Parts: sequence; structure tokens; C-alpha cells
Amino acid sequence: MSISRDLEKRKGVRKAGVMVMTKENAETFRDIGFDLPSKISSSSVWIAVEAEDDMVAEDAIAFALNEMDKDQTIVKEQGGVLLDSLHDQYKKDDFPVLFISTPEEYVAGIAESALDQGINLHIFSSNVPVDVEKNLKEKAGKKRLLVMGPDAGTTLIHGKGLGFANKVRFGEIGIVGSSGTGIQELSVLLHNAGLGVSSAIGVGSNDMKKEIGALSTLQAITLLEDIKTLLIIAKKPDPVIRSKVIDRIKSRPSVFVSLGDNVDETIGQTYHTGSIDDAVNRVLRDQGKKELEKPAVPERKAHGAGRWLRGFFVGGSLCYQAQAILKAEGTEVYSNAPLDMMHALPADWKMMSVCVDTGAEEYVKGRPHPMIDPKARNALLVQESSRADVAVLLFDVLLGYGSAMDPLEGLDGIKKDPVLVTSICGTADDKQGYDKVMKDLDSHGIIVMDTAGQAAWYAAQVMKGVKL
Repeated sequence: MSISRDLEKRKGVRKAGVMVMTKENAETFRDIGFDLPSKISSSSVWIAVEAEDDMVAEDAIAFALNEMDKDQTIVKEQGGVLLDSLHDQYKKDDFPVLFISTPEEYVAGIAESALDQGINLHIFSSNVPVDVEKNLKEKAGKKRLLVMGPDAGTTLIHGKGLGFANKVRFGEIGIVGSSGTGIQELSVLLHNAGLGVSSAIGVGSNDMKKEIGALSTLQAITLLEDIKTLLIIAKKPDPVIRSKVIDRIKSRPSVFVSLGDNVDETIGQTYHTGSIDDAVNRVLRDQGKKELEKPAVPERKAHGAGRWLRGFFVGGSLCYQAQAILKAEGTEVYSNAPLDMMHALPADWKMMSVCVDTGAEEYVKGRPHPMIDPKARNALLVQESSRADVAVLLFDVLLGYGSAMDPLEGLDGIKKDPVLVTSICGTADDKQGYDKVMKDLDSHGIIVMDTAGQAAWYAAQVMKGVKL
């Protein structure tokens, strides 16, 4: 991905890609306009470049080859480790973790080998078959090992981040979640309120579904049994599985967030809510800390012709939460990650309010995830801001490890006619520079709320004044 992105930045290059030629990546190459032969080895690496002339294309290909050679040289110089000798790299009392980010067809073999060597897994790869995931997690459970993922974007192990994670204070709170950006939002809000997180374990988007049965969630809860306060967050958890998890944690101070659900109840010592903000407030209250301040009703109204809300998110869970908040406040939205299928995004959504997860498969074909490269998402914001019938533009900004150094790249040119509202999921210690990002957003006339939930609520209040 990084080499593809660097190629596209070269002068004279129109489009480019460097990929292992799996079936899915071959389809991606064709989708973005490259012709490929009918027979392709799935283990081969292809470099494709479209440029203004042959010389530019040849220079770009040479650059890509050099970058790949450079990576191999670094591995050799640092003493590359073979998969079957990983057990030699850690000590008895270590917590070894193998981070796997490969095409899905290679995950099972790599993961099985690591588990056989007593190594925990963080599987960043997505689209791994459910039966493969379940088999890996059952095997890990027998060995008292942990499988984080597949499709696990965010994890903190004893304060050390894996994947997309923010730089947060170390403390006495533990988080387990099948929601990557949900974990980030929780950890950031707790940090900003003066609390700290020991571990935040991403278990993968399928873990709390019926097919998997929370195998990794329950294992993670066991690993965090000495944690003072435990938070669990899930998007669309299976009701039976959710009850099973709550039954496991209800004897200790804890919170379960069923993201997007309209729920507010206490079961034993477990507070069950659908809101990240409410979950954080419960912890702050229990810790004797000041709760999140409630936002003021918007002073600015949408311009006269504005009718629709446009939400474009790099965080799928924050997109999901926004829909629930907007719905509760009276704004009906459609989405490619909908609360229910009646609100699934149609092909033509010009004349409706929408919340779009720009990190979904259909938006990342042939390009990096928008948290890594935000230009495509930000281009949508610029494009939609010029429409006279758009009343509100709602979006998220994610900082931290793995995220782009400039999350606002490509935002120049955004019009100020719609009400522009966002939140920053990040801390003052994140590498992007929280204050700089805040200043840049202010220069674009964008209203910045303290939380993603508050940003969605604010957008909903503006929409209450819109005449449809």
C-alpha cells in the first residue's frame, strides 16, 4: 500500500498499484482500469502504472522495484526470522504477539504455526472465513492463547499499541471490543478526562456474533481479571452472546456498550448502554471525575436551500453510532453500514440524508484505507460541500499510530455554506499534533465537538431547523 501511494504521488503518474496478485487484488486492478492476462499466479507481485509517457512509467516501476529491494535488505540486515523459529524470539514470561496482515488465504497457515509455538495473534487481515476464525480461536483457547481478530484494527497491550491506536495514559482501565474505532474513542475520551488504560484488546468484528460466540472476548476478560474497571464495546452483538458476556462480568465494576442500541440499564455491577459518551460518563462518575460537558444548542442554522445531511466517516463504528443518534433526534439517514436493511444505501442517494463508511470494501478497492490515506474521503467532503441542497456535513478525524500524518489532506477547497461539524479522536500526545489539526479545522470554518457522539447530536439539532 505504501509503495502504491508513493507511486501515485510521482509527477506524471496518473494511477498505480503494487499488489500480491490474489483473486481479489486482480479484480481490484481491473476495477481501476488495468488490463491483466487470464492466467496469473496468486503468489506473484504485480506493478502497474499509467503515466503521461513511457519514461515516467519506467522510472516509476524502477522506483517500486527499488523500494521492494530496500525492504528485503532491511530484513536481512536486521536478521530476518523464519516463521517456524518464532519460538526462539521470546522468553518464558513474555506475552508474544504475531501481527498478521496478509491476504486472507494465507492467514490460516501462518496463524496455525504461530499458535503451535505458543504465540498470541493479532490478525489485521479481513475477509477470513468464519469457520477458519472459529477453528483458530478454539485452538487458541485450548492453549490459553489469545486471537485478536481477524479484522482487528486496534489493540493496546500493556500500554503498547498495535494497528490503529492512540497514545494514551497507562492506567487501571481495560477495554475489550469488536469495534476498532469504538475502542479508540473510548480510550481517547478516558485519557482526555485524566484516566488511563492498561490494555484495549480488539477481538475482531465477528467475535460477538453467534457464529463465533465471543471466544476471544471471554478469553480477554479472563486475561484482564485483575483490571479495576472493564469496558466491553460491540457493534451489533448477538443478543444471546451479549447476555453471556454480561453474565461473565456483572460481578465486577464494568460497562457493556451495545453500540447504537437504545438501552440504558444496570445488571449487577455492569452498566449496559448504547452510547460511548454515556459509558465514559459512568466511569468518570465512579472515579469521582468531572463528566463530559453537554454541548450547547447550535447557534448557526443551515442555509435556506439546504435539505440533506452528508456524513462521511473513516471510522465504521463512529458512522454506525452517528446513525443511531441522528435517528433518535429525528433525522432519517441511509448508509452502506445501516442500522437496519430498510435504510441500506441505494445506488442513487443524491436526494436523501446519508452516513457513509468510507472504509468499507467498496470504497477501499485499489486504494489504502482512508485512515491511512484520507484524500479520497476528504474529496467527497469538498465535492458535497458545493451542493446547494446540502445542509450539514458531518465527519470524523482520527489521529494516532497508523493514521495519516495529515488527516485533513485534500480538504482545501471545502465550501463553508453547509454547517461543517466534526470531532477529533486523538490526544495531545498523538504524532499528528492535536493542536495543529484543531487549528487547521478552525481555519476551514469547521465546528469541532468534544466527542463523535456530540458531533452527531449537534448535526441533528441543525437538521431540526431544516425544511424538507
